[in-house]
Amino acid sequence: MDIISSSQNDKVKYLNKLYRSRNRRKEGVFILEGKRLIEAALAGGADFKQIFLTPAFFKAAENDNLLAALKLKAEFIYLETSLLKETASTVNPQGILAVVEESVFKGDDFYRQADRILLLDRIQDPGNMGTMIRTAVAAGFDGIIALKGSVDIYNQKVIRATMGGIFSIAIRQKISQAEFLAEIKNEAADYEVLAADIEAAEYHFEHQYQKKLILMIGNEANGLEKKLLKAATSKIKIPLAGEIESLNAAVAASVISFEILSQQLQEEI
Repeated sequence: MDIISSSQNDKVKYLNKLYRSRNRRKEGVFILEGKRLIEAALAGGADFKQIFLTPAFFKAAENDNLLAALKLKAEFIYLETSLLKETASTVNPQGILAVVEESVFKGDDFYRQADRILLLDRIQDPGNMGTMIRTAVAAGFDGIIALKGSVDIYNQKVIRATMGGIFSIAIRQKISQAEFLAEIKNEAADYEVLAADIEAAEYHFEHQYQKKLILMIGNEANGLEKKLLKAATSKIKIPLAGEIESLNAAVAASVISFEILSQQLQEEI
């Protein structure tokens, strides 16, 4: 077992580069930190490229099953514990990191497998982004589209906030508004396009949702961009009884997503 102890090692330098979004996008990969997320990725069928781990993690009996599965998928690179901790962004990376390939979906492939889609327009906060992805999975959505101007979905804070949800849903990001607007006239022409809009006349619980739909949630401060609002086939809002102007974007997405799920379950009874 060759154990790397220097941050000047080429493989460690490469790993460090991947903590920058520009380099991640160029390579088409992202980093996972910790056993739980790596197990979720494995269960979700992710493609692993490299596994960085400490000798202690490798020798621990409780990790045998995970390591046996990972050994079939990727190269193992052993780092001293102090070096792995120095490299990771989390305080306790649990002795293991993984480099994983992004899933790439083109428009036609994406729409063939995703009937209920959450579109996120310029969502800036990593916690909001991660929470919305996790919520979408819990509410039975099949796909996520994050338009350009949104935080990188493979940012470490976003990944942690999804609690592994990114491996249970089809994801497209850095899609331009023009590209999406073209898609809803072509590949996604049969989808209901819903806009969460505080100025809407209809409440979210009054609307009868179609089976194939795209729910659009806008930027935390400014809401949906005007062209997206204009393209919507329906606009809905959440009632507010207290003295508050609007809900957090992630909360709004949750409320509407679970109303959609509730209607679906009632139809199946």
